[in-house]
Amino acid sequence: MKRRKTIRAGRLVWDVIYTVPRPNATQQERKRIREVTAEQVAQTNCNTAQRKLELLMAANFEPDDLVFSLTYRDEDLPASPDVTRRRLSKVFAQLRAYRKARGLPDLKYIYVLEGRHGDHRPHAHLILNAVGGDLELMKSLWVWGDNVDLNYIEDRGYDVWAGYFTKERREASLNGKKQFVGSRNLAQPTINYEWVDDAAMIDPPPGVQVIDDSGIKRNDYASCRYLKYMMPKRKNNKKLRARTRVVAGLECSVTYERGMEKSPPGHRQEAQTSVQ
Repeated sequence: MKRRKTIRAGRLVWDVIYTVPRPNATQQERKRIREVTAEQVAQTNCNTAQRKLELLMAANFEPDDLVFSLTYRDEDLPASPDVTRRRLSKVFAQLRAYRKARGLPDLKYIYVLEGRHGDHRPHAHLILNAVGGDLELMKSLWVWGDNVDLNYIEDRGYDVWAGYFTKERREASLNGKKQFVGSRNLAQPTINYEWVDDAAMIDPPPGVQVIDDSGIKRNDYASCRYLKYMMPKRKNNKKLRARTRVVAGLECSVTYERGMEKSPPGHRQEAQTSVQ
């Protein structure tokens, strides 16, 4: 028998089918397991952390949601990462209050603190669900720096952003340490397991966008295959959201279609140059 594991995170699906190790494994099979190096284990753990973040992003954020990079001016550099965490907590509390007062969707976020690569200057990257006017609001709330850079998830895609957010885990040997922090209201991906026949295969459903296909991998003892794909967008599922807009000094409540006011993002390769 084989086992099939299907993970659904929003429109993103990971589908894996693999041979389960037998309880009566031979000495040769056990020897292969013992020969796995510490470097291979660390690499696997890093890949797992990146995949976990990719799925968490896909389960909670749309392609037109936002990726911010927050930097510090010299006189406001934090003494420790805990200082940045406290400052971000203050910003998130203000964002929640702003949205609640205007009937906007609840805040969702994921953030990571960095400062171990490049010039080792502390900075933060965060993902927020968009409601409109977010860039100017974030600039007004992030009072410890002058540069607030904005990108969109679709500029790179869930997988590339997840790799970007977890890069210091690889570069600074942070294996085993928590790399990213998410709000408590994040939805978790759903995981389904089932036993299937040894001859069972997996194929992408019709109409999906295949992102990755491992093909069938075999050795003397086992086989596996994984597929990663995006389900098609649902038709007639446009979201109308209320937002407050300042017009001639007056706050006017308007309804807008999500994403219609942002400028079209450039090509994915061009967008990479705008991320610190």
